[in-house]
Amino acid sequence: MRETVAIVGGGPAGTASAMNLSRLGFKPVIIESEKFPRFHIGESLTTECVDALNRLGLKEQLKGLAAPGKKGVRIFSKHSGNSFYVGAGDAWQVERARFDTMMLETAVDRGADYVQGRVRKLSYCQQQWQIEIELTDQKTSTLNAKFVIDASGQRRFSQRQGIFGPLKEGNYARQIAFFSQFKDVKRLPEDNFDTLIFHRDKHEWCWIIPLSESITSIGMVLSVKAFKKCRLPAEEFIDSRLNSFSDPLVERTSAASRIGKVRTTSNYSYRVDCYASQGLFCVGDSHRFIDPIFSFGVEFAVVEAEYVAKSIQACSKSLPSEWEAIAHQYMDISTSAQDVIEDMLSYFWDHPWGFANMAHVRYKEEFLEIFAGRIYEIEAGEGLRKIRASNARA
Repeated sequence: MRETVAIVGGGPAGTASAMNLSRLGFKPVIIESEKFPRFHIGESLTTECVDALNRLGLKEQLKGLAAPGKKGVRIFSKHSGNSFYVGAGDAWQVERARFDTMMLETAVDRGADYVQGRVRKLSYCQQQWQIEIELTDQKTSTLNAKFVIDASGQRRFSQRQGIFGPLKEGNYARQIAFFSQFKDVKRLPEDNFDTLIFHRDKHEWCWIIPLSESITSIGMVLSVKAFKKCRLPAEEFIDSRLNSFSDPLVERTSAASRIGKVRTTSNYSYRVDCYASQGLFCVGDSHRFIDPIFSFGVEFAVVEAEYVAKSIQACSKSLPSEWEAIAHQYMDISTSAQDVIEDMLSYFWDHPWGFANMAHVRYKEEFLEIFAGRIYEIEAGEGLRKIRASNARA
């Protein structure tokens, strides 16, 4: 009989975990409160993210999404002449509603059980977890499992239950993001289907991510304080700011029109330092979220899903007294990879053109590897070491 693993959340972290676990002979049970398809941002994948999806055998499914190919990231300041490009290999821009649905359907096709409902309580007794679920008909169900994966994303289920903590505020916690989908965004020949980032003052930036020939994801990030000063509704705010944020952004969006409602999210930067114990493992956003300017969110989810499946397999073959060492190894690997991106971001915001020189000129090959997402179980190169030394002096 296959060992049950309960997975809280049906996004990429949960479904990739389920697919990896199914291959290892476990019985994953995905519990998800939202109905799919659902709107979501975080549409830009890295090369390593795509490689991880290909390792799951999803190459044809990805092709079936007809997603635009992404080769890199172009970063602009206020003026059109000031930009630099960082290659990132071969990746995709995906419409998350379709991508997430594909991931969920594939996980179920490969043997995962799917429960539509909301996890209300998680408790640990006699070396197993008890998961209380409120189903869509408001009835209650209970699932028992030795192993649980918290893939609840920014809902941070296990942290809010008081199992893990404390929650530490990240460097970008007092930010607010506005985003929607647009049509008639001008794409210059050099833009291709790459991610375009436009930055202005510290921690103020916009993204353009093409999802198809006609639809583009556009978002804007700034401080909550700056937004409150303007006293405009979200729709008016983003429309007016797009027309004044920076020259290269206006050049591309002056004739664009919004085709979806404006959504917002705030206070989104955080970390939980301890996020695996007693057979419970957090994956992706459920334990840490970094300013998404360089688009690593989906990678963190699907690559950590590989490591968590291997960790659960190791636990299943070990005595419970050995589980903590396995959990710590998982956390060490995941935290070290996310630290690479956080350290890079800190340096970028303090020294944007010093960063351009590092990434585009002096350590181009090293930063190509980082932007491609090859950040797990690596030794820091000279460029990253210099960034960390500079951050330590700040």
